[in-house]
Amino acid sequence: MKEKVAICINSLRIGGSERVVSTLLQHLNEEFDFHLVLYSDVVEYKIPHNVKIFSLAQSPNENIFAMLLKGPLLSYRLYRYCKKNSITSVVGFLNRGCYVTALAGRLFNFNGKTIMCQRTHQSALVSYGSSIYRLFSNGLLKWSYEKADLILANSNAIADDLQNYVPDKQIQTIYNPIDLEEIKKLSAATSPYEFESGYFYFIVLGGLRKEKNHKTLLQAFSLIKNKPAKLLIVGGGELGAELNRLAAGLKISEKVIFLGSRPNPFPLLLQADCLILPSLVEGFPNALLEGLACGKPVISADCYSGPREILAPGTLKSENETIEIAEYGILVPVNNTKQLAKAMEIMMEDHSLRQAYAKKAADRISAFQICHLKEDFIRAFSSKGKY
Repeated sequence: MKEKVAICINSLRIGGSERVVSTLLQHLNEEFDFHLVLYSDVVEYKIPHNVKIFSLAQSPNENIFAMLLKGPLLSYRLYRYCKKNSITSVVGFLNRGCYVTALAGRLFNFNGKTIMCQRTHQSALVSYGSSIYRLFSNGLLKWSYEKADLILANSNAIADDLQNYVPDKQIQTIYNPIDLEEIKKLSAATSPYEFESGYFYFIVLGGLRKEKNHKTLLQAFSLIKNKPAKLLIVGGGELGAELNRLAAGLKISEKVIFLGSRPNPFPLLLQADCLILPSLVEGFPNALLEGLACGKPVISADCYSGPREILAPGTLKSENETIEIAEYGILVPVNNTKQLAKAMEIMMEDHSLRQAYAKKAADRISAFQICHLKEDFIRAFSSKGKY
């Protein structure tokens, strides 16, 4: 008889962690009887038909204070659901999922295994917020993770950072999994945008949020606006109108195409020439993995965390404000407009470098295929699994 595992997450709307959950549900479905517990009842990714969905029916846009107030009630619902359905392990993803999972254990004594999945470099993330935000966020993380049986980090840098918050807990790194066969199928779909000949196409994937740092990307692109290049921005979010105004103010609107949120960005990615990740902070960016999976040369900010582990494995973060031609892509200093523009020029003009990166992409992405990481997740999710 299969063990019953509940995955608790905000929703399955378009996003990196949400895509990971979708991949895990599809590839571990034979090993576990999965239950998907959603804070908000939104599912935009494919999941197996036999996965049970339980909705906590809350707004996806609630702030941290509203989440704290409603936490006890939601955790009680989670606890009752787990008890009724004989759940043996609960896996929390993202802040809401981890918080509600922690409360279910602390307030109502859920006696199954609890696994918390940390998807962002906490110290880097809170450094961009207010002192009040840092206080609440750090305190919430410590409190939520103290009673966890296992904490899963998706990069080694995140695992190291977590030692500052919960030094006595068992922390394991398992990288984000990629389903290459699924990406190949999705890439074969018709592109929603008609590419024009004579242009070099940069593409960026990610929600239009502050930490994704589209502002610096637009400013960098404006420095090369006289080049035969266009920029595709794939993603939706609260900064959409502001970024459109910025593009207009920089006089690059004709060359910047906002394509909104796309459940399937792969036909666009396949036809683009170079993927860019300009983020201020990441966890282990799926966008870079997806770029490599499509054989694309990539440029990334050298932010915490993930880009260096993907593009320059085994190396230390540089303190120099210069471009690094790394083994699997170009790394640039975080939030550095001029260096990002320079990297874009290099990628446009150096055909041999692009070819070299495209060839190396297949070798690098193989390490992140779900077939290589599946056993690690099975061991982590099992109530009897040990690391």
